[in-house]
Amino acid sequence: MRCTSLILFTLLCLPLLGSCSSGPKEMTTAQKLDYYAESCMNYYDMHTFDRAIHQANKGLEVDPNNEFFRLVKARCLLLLDETETLEAAAEILDTMTGIENLQVHLVAGEVAERRGLIRWDTAKSIESGTTYTEAADPHARALELTLEAYGMWTNAIAHYKKANELFIGGTEGLNGIMRSATLRSSAGRALGLADEEIDLNDQLILDNGLELLQSLRESNKAKQRGIDNLRNTEENSWPMQRSIFANEEVMIATLIHLSELHRRLNQDHAALMSIDQALLINGELPRLHGRRAQLLLAAGDARRAKTSLEEFFRFTKLEFDHPDVVRARAAMRQCERLLESPSPALSPPKGD
Repeated sequence: MRCTSLILFTLLCLPLLGSCSSGPKEMTTAQKLDYYAESCMNYYDMHTFDRAIHQANKGLEVDPNNEFFRLVKARCLLLLDETETLEAAAEILDTMTGIENLQVHLVAGEVAERRGLIRWDTAKSIESGTTYTEAADPHARALELTLEAYGMWTNAIAHYKKANELFIGGTEGLNGIMRSATLRSSAGRALGLADEEIDLNDQLILDNGLELLQSLRESNKAKQRGIDNLRNTEENSWPMQRSIFANEEVMIATLIHLSELHRRLNQDHAALMSIDQALLINGELPRLHGRRAQLLLAAGDARRAKTSLEEFFRFTKLEFDHPDVVRARAAMRQCERLLESPSPALSPPKGD
C-alpha cells in the first residue's frame, strides 16, 4: 500500500516538475525595450535621475542606437547639472544633432548653454582671484575660457534656432535664443569684439524677445478661450489658468530684460515702454514700479518718478533696511529735492 501511494505521488508531481524545469519564457527585444522605457520614465517622473540613467543604459545594451534612450539619458545628465554630467550629455548629443527632432535640439541647446555658463563663471572667478589656476598667465586663461563660453553660446543659439524651425513660435526655443544671445553679448564685450558684431547680437535679442512675447500672448488667448469653454461644466480649468500665470511671468521677465537692453542702447523711451507693458500684465509688482521710477528720474521726470516710488512703497513687502528699499528712499528724497527746487528738471507732463 505504501509503495502504491509513493508511485501515485510521484506520478502526480511529474507534470509540475516538468513545467518548473522549463522556466519562464524570455522576453523579446521589443518587450525588453518597452519594459526599460517604462521603468526609465517612471524614475524620470520621480526625479530619480541616476536610476533613470541606469534604465536607459539597460535599454541601450539591447539597442545601442535607440534615440529615445539616448535622448532621455542626455536629458537626465543635463538635469543632474554637474560639470561631468554636462560633458557626458554633450558627447551623446554630438551623435544626434543630425536628427530632425525638436527635443534633441532643445536639450542640446540647454546643454551648450549650461556648459558655457560654467566656463564663464570660472573665467570671472579667475579674473577676480577667487579661483586658482595653474596657468602661467591667469588673464590669458580667463580669456580662453570666455572664448570657449562664447562658442558654446553660439552653438546653443544654433540649436535653439533649429528647434524654432521645427516648431515655429515655440516659446522654449525663442526663450533659449534670448538667454544664450544675452550671455554671448556679455562674453563678446569681455572679448572686445567689434561693435558691429555686438550690435547684431543685440538685435537678435530684441527680435526674438518681441517674437517670444507675441507667441506667449497668442498662447494665453488660446488658453483663455479654453477656460471660457469650460464654464458651466464640471471640468477643472485650473491647469490652464496656472499655465497662463506661468506665461505671464515669462512675459514680465522678458519685458524687464528688453527694458535693460534698451537702456544700455540709450533707447530710454523704449525702455520705459517695456516696463509699462509689464505693468499692464501685473501692476502690483513693486520691482516694476521701482524700475519705472529709475527710468523716469534718469529722464528728469521727478513728478512721475515720485508717483512710481509711492506705488513701490505701497506694494513692497521688503524689510526697511533692504537695499532696494534703501535705494527707493534715496530716490524719493532726490525727487522731492527736484520738485522743491525753483527750476526742477521736469519733463513735459505725460499721461500715465
